[in-house]
Amino acid sequence: MNPLAGGPLSRLLILLIGVHSCALGLGLLFLPRRMAGLLGMECGPTIFFPSQAGIFLLILGVVYLLALKEPAYVLVLLLSKAAAVVFLVTHAAFLSGSPILWLAALGDGGMLMALSIALKLERRPPSALS
Repeated sequence: MNPLAGGPLSRLLILLIGVHSCALGLGLLFLPRRMAGLLGMECGPTIFFPSQAGIFLLILGVVYLLALKEPAYVLVLLLSKAAAVVFLVTHAAFLSGSPILWLAALGDGGMLMALSIALKLERRPPSALS
């Protein structure tokens, strides 16, 4: 078993994380002004940047869901969630970002930790017969 493939708990978490990212992406893509307002962002005169964030999140969500079939993509999920936490905390702490960024960082950090722990718990020791 590939150590990144995981078992039932990891697969459930991957599914939920992927669906979450796809839902956020679709919301930002098709309802950019409303979603930007809910997320504490200003849209300004153009919807380009919220829509761009939407397509980016949708693509990431699809890649996360692909991890259910291709275990190598689990690493992409873990690395992107870690990068998201660093990005969000940096913006919230040093660049006058919206206070909701702390909540987003907590959410991404929680997803990262939950999946990391599940993968660790589900990892099977190598068999002497393999």
